[in-house]
Amino acid sequence: MELIKPLARLLSLCVLTPCLALAAPPKAPDFAATADKILGDVLGVKANEVVAIDAEPTDLAMVEALFVGVGMRGAMPLTRIQWPVLHKKWLQVVPEGHDALRASMEEKLIPLVDVRIYIERADNPALFSDVAPSRITAYEKTLSGLGEKRMKRKTRSVWLGNGLTPSKANAKQLGISEAELSSIFWAGIGTDYRALSFRAEALKNAVPETKQLVITTPGGTDLKLRVKSKTLGVSDGVITPEEVKEGGARLLTWLPAGEVYALIDPTSAEGKIVVTRHLFEGEDIKDLTLIIKGGKVTEMTAKPSKAFDRLKALFDGSPAGKDSLSVLDFGVNTDVKAPKGKQLLSFVPAGAVTLFVGRDIWAGGTNSTTFDMTLFLPDSTVTADGKPVVEKGELKITE
Repeated sequence: MELIKPLARLLSLCVLTPCLALAAPPKAPDFAATADKILGDVLGVKANEVVAIDAEPTDLAMVEALFVGVGMRGAMPLTRIQWPVLHKKWLQVVPEGHDALRASMEEKLIPLVDVRIYIERADNPALFSDVAPSRITAYEKTLSGLGEKRMKRKTRSVWLGNGLTPSKANAKQLGISEAELSSIFWAGIGTDYRALSFRAEALKNAVPETKQLVITTPGGTDLKLRVKSKTLGVSDGVITPEEVKEGGARLLTWLPAGEVYALIDPTSAEGKIVVTRHLFEGEDIKDLTLIIKGGKVTEMTAKPSKAFDRLKALFDGSPAGKDSLSVLDFGVNTDVKAPKGKQLLSFVPAGAVTLFVGRDIWAGGTNSTTFDMTLFLPDSTVTADGKPVVEKGELKITE
């Protein structure tokens, strides 16, 4: 959620405030065509369905295109415009005992809504940096279980942004220009989804379930793990009728798309993870290091900073499950590329490797803790039983 921004997939289970934005790139995008692709190719919206659209005032051009597109399909749009500053004010002023009222409102909408579209924002990553970690955790506890109920309802959901939303603040955080980020974002949105799906399947075949994977990075990561059998999932930008029948995590996707992910066998993970640059609430945490034993984080250190102190306080105050190494994620989108000489902290570029700590409901797991941490590992090498799957950040598969 936006409250604790590096927790990138926390919003998979709650919607009271979207976390990132869709700002127009220098060359204005075709919002109508984008909306048509999302409603048709991605979500397969049908007549008489209710489509909830969550956005902020900046995103009204995209909202308008989606609103009209939903109506053209004979479906009903339910639009909610959100202001994160108001949510911050709630956390600062309103007593914790009233949080359950907002969670109850969200629960009442679950039986009504067939499809959810979240337009993400990244205008102010530091907005919640002065809210007490304990207050954030208390609020998140009231939302526990909502994601599972949406999955049971078989609500189809898409997040538009996926950490690559073109905005000035997001570009600065990622260390690239706004023009570069805009180009990357729209290239990712316009990718060939069929080719993406083939590449994702090829990667799935290259990662033997229950076999040993070894992840290393130039920064010092050296981690051994196995993924659970039958948990490999794909975010390829399309939710098919077959995936709707399957339900669960298959009902979720993110745009720009291009990920293959799997739950980690909790007994298998051993070693060290070193994240040389970790983004948290608009600040950098340097050399974030996690020691993993028996699939758990047993030690967390970093170069001293106020950002790390807040992250550690949030971690320490979260409930059981916060310390589990939960998900391994590979990027497979060849149209999302870092500018020459730069790194791109993102899930989706082909060869990207990301680990998640904590909550894993979004990936089909059962860990519903309030804590979720994303660990980007650029330039990784990953071997499966000794055979390279990713080598120095380059995807090594045969499509």
